[in-house]
Amino acid sequence: MRFFAVLLLGAALFAAPTLHAQQKDALTLKPTRTLEYAAREGSWMQPDISPDGRTILFDLLGDIYALDAAGGTARPLLTGMAFERNPVFSPDGTQFAFLSDRSGDTNLWIANVDGTGLKQLSHDTSVAIYTSPTWSPDGRFVTVSRTVHAILAFELFMYDRNGGSGVQITKAGSPENWDTRMNALGAVASPDGRYLYYSTKRGHTWTENDLPNWSIARRDLKTGQDETIIESADGAMRPALSHNGRLLAYASRKGMQTGLRLRNMQTGEDRWIALPIDRDGQDGGYYADLLPRFTFMPDDKALLMSVGGKFKRLDIASGTMADIPFTAPVKLGLGPLTRVRQKEEEGPVRVRVIQAPRQSPDGKSVAFTALGGLYIQSLTPGATPKKLVAQDAFQPAWSPDGKSIVYVSWTAKGGGHIWRIPAGGGRPKRLTQFAAFYTQPIFAPDGKTVVALRANHHDRLRTMSEIDPSRPTDIIRMDAQGGPATLVTHAMGARLPHFARDGRLFFYSPAGVSAVPITGDDPHVALRVLAPGLGQYFPGPAPVDEVRLSPDGKQALVKSFSQIYLLAVPPANGSAPPTIDLSAPIVAKAKLTRIGADFTDWADDGATITWSVGSTFRRLSTAQALTAPVQAAEALAQSVALHVELPRDVPRGNLVLRGATVIPMAGGPDALENTDILITNNRIVAIGPAGSIALPADTSVRDVRGKYIVPGFIDTHAHWFEIRRGIHDQGHWNFAANLAYGVTSALDVQPFTTDVFAYQDMIDAGMMHGPRAWSTGPGVFVNAEIHSKQDALDILTRYRDHYRTRNIKSYMIGDRAQRQYMVEAAKDLGMMPTTEGASDMVLNLTHAIDGFSGNEHSIPISPLREDIVRLFAQSRTSYTPTIMVAYGTTPALFDFIINRRPQDDPKFRHFVPSGIISEKLRNRRWMPPEAQSWQQIAADAVAIQRAGGLVGIGSHGEMQGLGYQWEMQAFAAGGLRR
Repeated sequence: MRFFAVLLLGAALFAAPTLHAQQKDALTLKPTRTLEYAAREGSWMQPDISPDGRTILFDLLGDIYALDAAGGTARPLLTGMAFERNPVFSPDGTQFAFLSDRSGDTNLWIANVDGTGLKQLSHDTSVAIYTSPTWSPDGRFVTVSRTVHAILAFELFMYDRNGGSGVQITKAGSPENWDTRMNALGAVASPDGRYLYYSTKRGHTWTENDLPNWSIARRDLKTGQDETIIESADGAMRPALSHNGRLLAYASRKGMQTGLRLRNMQTGEDRWIALPIDRDGQDGGYYADLLPRFTFMPDDKALLMSVGGKFKRLDIASGTMADIPFTAPVKLGLGPLTRVRQKEEEGPVRVRVIQAPRQSPDGKSVAFTALGGLYIQSLTPGATPKKLVAQDAFQPAWSPDGKSIVYVSWTAKGGGHIWRIPAGGGRPKRLTQFAAFYTQPIFAPDGKTVVALRANHHDRLRTMSEIDPSRPTDIIRMDAQGGPATLVTHAMGARLPHFARDGRLFFYSPAGVSAVPITGDDPHVALRVLAPGLGQYFPGPAPVDEVRLSPDGKQALVKSFSQIYLLAVPPANGSAPPTIDLSAPIVAKAKLTRIGADFTDWADDGATITWSVGSTFRRLSTAQALTAPVQAAEALAQSVALHVELPRDVPRGNLVLRGATVIPMAGGPDALENTDILITNNRIVAIGPAGSIALPADTSVRDVRGKYIVPGFIDTHAHWFEIRRGIHDQGHWNFAANLAYGVTSALDVQPFTTDVFAYQDMIDAGMMHGPRAWSTGPGVFVNAEIHSKQDALDILTRYRDHYRTRNIKSYMIGDRAQRQYMVEAAKDLGMMPTTEGASDMVLNLTHAIDGFSGNEHSIPISPLREDIVRLFAQSRTSYTPTIMVAYGTTPALFDFIINRRPQDDPKFRHFVPSGIISEKLRNRRWMPPEAQSWQQIAADAVAIQRAGGLVGIGSHGEMQGLGYQWEMQAFAAGGLRR
């Protein structure tokens, strides 16, 4: 194997960082429950046969078993908390390679055939995706397909079983263009070791090309050349090579069915040998390869396969399949149950999140917005807030003398203006002459000028989402007494205007902190601050959320993923602006918060730093911030509660809904005709035939004959993407549309910002119509940097104690060790963490094993077998498949939009703006009915529900209100009945 040595010497090594210092205890979560049963089938099992033909290795729910080739009771080899899979025998049968996350991250390992002698070959210390290991014929190397989320195209890596950092064999290429990357998936080696055969396609996981689109390629390890050897309109994938190298089995499609073909590599003969087999995984993320493993038996006369959740022996000559029955004694440890009973709040509505607090120049008061009202509160103990403006008043700022406050207003109907009001109260004065979308007004240091941001009102109304705050923006100045506005400069995404002592105006944008004279000129970038990206798909570095320079320009106050940092500003060095990366700062960095913050600002001419979290205002002297011990600054800060309360809107009295046809939630007849429903003080107290219920004397009767009444729909995976953020829209159409379609309760499982809590409070206070609007608050992503259980405790405390939510969205926060920290912290704090599998089967299963309360979006393989159905049912991890945007299939949303034509629905047109409707209809790909498999995803969810599992219906916010109706119809197509 001389060319292997040449390859190793000539190739660039793949970096191998030092193993986790805590590797022996990398997975800290301790099982508190057990899933125990005798398994006779499994989902997407990956079997391999020993060289002597006597033993089968396979994986099931993250454990590895050995089975006699004739069948029988399997013997557990590797069990425990680690999720281990893809066992493959070495050529001499003494070892097997497999994938495991026992180090905290998924890596390639080998072990002796009895499960002893474990050795780690690859050394990833952050999230990587591995699949389909294979041995070289001489038994020295193991080749595996690997990718990371920032690439999402598999590459081949080769590892020496004796050690070393590994060799990269193929490269995805085209780092700038996701759609031109090349996949190399599921390699097998030729008998002489010169060639690798593998599946390939152009594009990343989510590249939208019509299926099937995979081919079989061959890599010459001696020359480094690749060539496509099987390319078919029906696709070619998951190659398996006979031991003599003469036969190559591969999967392909015939119509919509997946089958197995056999090519004679000497004669070119190519024929079907099995049809159908399990459906391939081309529609999903194919992180566990495109099909369950199949491999040649030692005599090359038959194939060992995993089909229909069973093991089969396929005779190549006749095409007949014989069962290999097995029983696997599953004893799987599960993490803690993190489901908690939550009581809906009663009594006054206490505002969860105050907005844009600004300390007064004398340091005695703070002005802020809560639910659209402008308030001032003294910073003395026991003070209560005083309302200056009842509604539609946002982003206050003080005059330098502390006698006045400027703020902005905005409504969807009339646009917005800039206003000024005496700090002690009185009649507001409008400063602007024309309506627009004004934001973030501030006084100039001389108090004679007001600077603000101005954007187009018409464009704001037609913006699909304000998650990204960047928009074309003018920075304007005007006389503090009102009058015409003068343009200072224009900048895309400008925000956070603030002044230096020398009169320069700073503002922040995606380009960084820029400076411009207030008299107007071209701005220049003064400082850039970067941090890790939002998630693993875009790891960054990326611009942080906020940067404010101190008045003397020497310090930078930075907010990144709700944490506050204080940085020294480096000196200029050439024409390029100084750039600081929070991950490796070139200057001193102090982290001021552990729990976190929502808004931050400088005060007292830079001598004080202020911030708020929830409804708590905090301040700390800059001197203390610079000298505080590590992680102690937050505890040193003065904290003041800003308690704003409004009466809760609770209906009172007695009401009868008379004459409707009532469809009960469960049990009994299908419908109750001509029915009375008696409601007392917001509770249904009786249901019966019309006139049969004794009514209190003061009961109002509402005639609803001809109507149908059903239990309120609960959207367990809502998204109110279109809400207005920062400056809110009281009565936003998102909530009214859902209510109009019967959604009376909903959980937004990732709103990106805390604005959702203001809408929740407004609904509870009766300020606007909408369903009961719960939320997880902004999702926790990988840039939260959860490296310990304490990190998770700190972050979750912000959500529980300040936002008063027990639900949290943990979105791919890192490797499995980090995900377990989240579960442990959630259990301690009484939080319910939901998450999602992102089209990764292993991620879905480890979520359920570890004890996450919920798992969003569909598991990408289908149909699910008894093992996964049992796991989700007994772990009590709720499953919301969001069939409209399901993984592992063409989204049902395309079919419903094309065939149901929501633009023709009068109710939908009434509640949803026309521009939003037009946007929702774009870029929908037509698929023939026979090519659609979302019904099977729905059937899988139904199977979990019938096994006693918790299954939710979630619309994903694709079509507000109407989308929930479609999701119910999709469930019905999967066999769900009341």
